[in-house]
Amino acid sequence: MMEQKMPFQRFRNYLGIAGTTVFLSFFFLYRKGMSLDDTLTFLLLDLLFLSVLLYALESSRLHHAIGSSATNRYDGIFKWHALVCLLAAGCSFLPEFTFPAAFASLFLTLASNAEIGIGLSTFSAVLLCAATERTFYEMAAYCLLSFFGAQMAKAMHHAERRLWGCVILYAVSVSVPALFSYLAYGACRMLSMLVNGMTGAVFLLLIRLLLDRLYDKIDHEEWDSYESIVREDYPLVRDIKKYSMAEYVHAIKVATVAGKCAAEIGADELLATAAGFYYRLGILEGEPFIANGVRLACENCFPEALVQILSEYNGEERLPSSKESAIVHMVDACIKRMELLSAGNLSSSWNQDMVIYQTLNELSASGIYDASGVSMNQFLKVRELLVREEIGYDSND
Repeated sequence: MMEQKMPFQRFRNYLGIAGTTVFLSFFFLYRKGMSLDDTLTFLLLDLLFLSVLLYALESSRLHHAIGSSATNRYDGIFKWHALVCLLAAGCSFLPEFTFPAAFASLFLTLASNAEIGIGLSTFSAVLLCAATERTFYEMAAYCLLSFFGAQMAKAMHHAERRLWGCVILYAVSVSVPALFSYLAYGACRMLSMLVNGMTGAVFLLLIRLLLDRLYDKIDHEEWDSYESIVREDYPLVRDIKKYSMAEYVHAIKVATVAGKCAAEIGADELLATAAGFYYRLGILEGEPFIANGVRLACENCFPEALVQILSEYNGEERLPSSKESAIVHMVDACIKRMELLSAGNLSSSWNQDMVIYQTLNELSASGIYDASGVSMNQFLKVRELLVREEIGYDSND
């Protein structure tokens, strides 16, 4: 069995998040007087929070709720968390009810997901309120603002909603602290409202400058991931090559031809290419091949669509449920048939066109592609492209 280790980049970012959180606690402790009891209390709070956060991060990763990039996404979480911690430290010098929790949660959610964004934003507010002895009402305001900011991050994914989203976000970031300030003191504190109004305006400008770019990055991140995981220097690519050169050549050939077939019928070329390369990933660890392939894919933060195709390998446990899955299955089946003929020295007595026609017609007649969404016209286009391609097996390719 291959030993699975946490990638250094992800470990480094986890360490950075933990270090930043502890640093914020010590900053507040220094301002408060740093008694032994307070120090132990804050460190215990940090330990409890970071334990839950690590679980949430790993759980989100395994369930593809953070995204497909093992490096960039965690790097973004660390950077935005560090900025929010600096913001919380700065707000300790400002009047009550002035921590911009909604904006903090919005940016953290864009870097991760709503669960992580709310958690990180709320805990920064908890440390702020505990260190400066703020009221329950202030903490309640920050919790509500954190929840609202995370929801707005999801709502503003649609470009047409961003203007109104910014207007609503600004209104809420000013009105919610004012309402809870009234509950706490029976009056609205004008200084806090003024600070929140000015802070909100600054963050709206920041949103205007960064939001489109951040959402574009999220939309393109999966594409970047597909390209990065099939590069020759990617660890799993090296593992496959080390395991068997014949398996590596097979994977390259399936990936290349599957990508061409996907482009031919307007399917996702990058997904088909990556799925073609890793279609037999489970062979690295042996039986059960499908379960091991899916597990390795999840541990390496593969996109969900790719993991789904690996779970449908050869139609053994699940039939192909997408065009890309059907394409990879067709290409793999044809290339495997050509490999068998070559290994048995029968390739010269078989016409490649005839082998491909027979293989694909048999598969289509079995109904294996019925749930994939591949039309008959698309099936014929894929079949003709495979006939034109030189897919004969050569271990020296």
